Amino acid sequence: MLTSHRLLHAYIALLILDNGWLLDNGLAKLPPMGWMSWGWYMCADNCTHNPNKCLDEKLILSVADAFYTEGYQEAGYEYIIIDDCWSERTRDEFGSLVPDRKRFPRGMKYIADYIHKRGLKFGMYTNIAYDTCMRYPGSRGYFEKDAKLFASWDVDYLKVDGCFVAESYLDHAYIDLGKALNETGRPMVYSCSWPYYKLFIHKHAANYSAVLPYCNLWRNYHDIMPAFGNIYYTLKFYEKNYENLYKFHGPGHWNDPDMLMLGTHSLTPGMSRIQVAVYAMLSAPWIISCDMNMVTPFDKSLLLNMNLIAVAQDPLGIMAKPYQVSRLTLWVKPHMPMKGDKYHSFSFTFVNFEDKFQYVTLPLSKYGISTNESYHVLDVFAGKFVLNVTRKDSIEVDVPPVDAVMYTLYPL
Repeated sequence: MLTSHRLLHAYIALLILDNGWLLDNGLAKLPPMGWMSWGWYMCADNCTHNPNKCLDEKLILSVADAFYTEGYQEAGYEYIIIDDCWSERTRDEFGSLVPDRKRFPRGMKYIADYIHKRGLKFGMYTNIAYDTCMRYPGSRGYFEKDAKLFASWDVDYLKVDGCFVAESYLDHAYIDLGKALNETGRPMVYSCSWPYYKLFIHKHAANYSAVLPYCNLWRNYHDIMPAFGNIYYTLKFYEKNYENLYKFHGPGHWNDPDMLMLGTHSLTPGMSRIQVAVYAMLSAPWIISCDMNMVTPFDKSLLLNMNLIAVAQDPLGIMAKPYQVSRLTLWVKPHMPMKGDKYHSFSFTFVNFEDKFQYVTLPLSKYGISTNESYHVLDVFAGKFVLNVTRKDSIEVDVPPVDAVMYTLYPL
């Protein structure tokens, strides 16, 4: 008799034979950049009670306008994604999902067209269960119907949650929904939460070999919130689980640590530098969640820092490796340009979670610099070159409390 574990692998093996249903959609070759509603707005469906924090058409169009007029689009931000709580509480008489008639009076196709006219892309949300995580209608039993509906609305990105399902269903539902999305012919980035629910809800290790062929990105850890303690534990999860995660990470298939919390007035400048620097080093999706009117000039200087974004969006998509150096976490990331099969450019990020300055001397030859070339050292946050080095040299770094220092080494 086959065990449930063997049945799952037999099921996956049969599906692999049907090449038409494998993901392979050619999307997300770079980590997606954009905006998502959940981190800041969450289920902001009571607009009468709180009109200033309302998930509605006006909000989504305002984000599109901000991206279009304030330099975000030029920097690479393109997806505007509506998370949970966008629909009516029940399907219509034909079994279709219906956008909330008061908050989205002109429907989702209108919003998609508005976003597309600005050269941006539109994302939405569903859940593989009967209900979403906030008890709106989910997609279970309606995968084909909902996939066609999202395609008809010209959706470019679909975030799919995994609340309220048994593990046996979880292990094939994402595959089944992915097949339904592919069959619409509409290219949609497919964002899964399969590994998260597998590990934290069902208490079994995620099988990333099974996830990778079917999802463009996947959540590994708890939701990000506008609080640094939450961000700290998220970053520590990726640090501790690097060996389990990095080999499945790259163009078209990304580990997703969830949203950036800049623009929420919940982080100090140092905390903000820590989050954006580590996300850049991880080659993580850069999806912000905030009221765009709350973004400070400092927040914007980080979000539009093109030296930082160059590291985050490097085409190799390598997930940086963490090291413990004294009381600092050091992340090391090789990236373009290359010469043959050798890396000739690197970034180093020094993260200090302590409440005191931390000073270290870093011998470059110990952390990946193997050529005899000379390098310019760019201080990514200061935006200036600070020295020239070779592999024989060391870099001295003094990192302020709860802050990060990031250097990129370019060959001379």
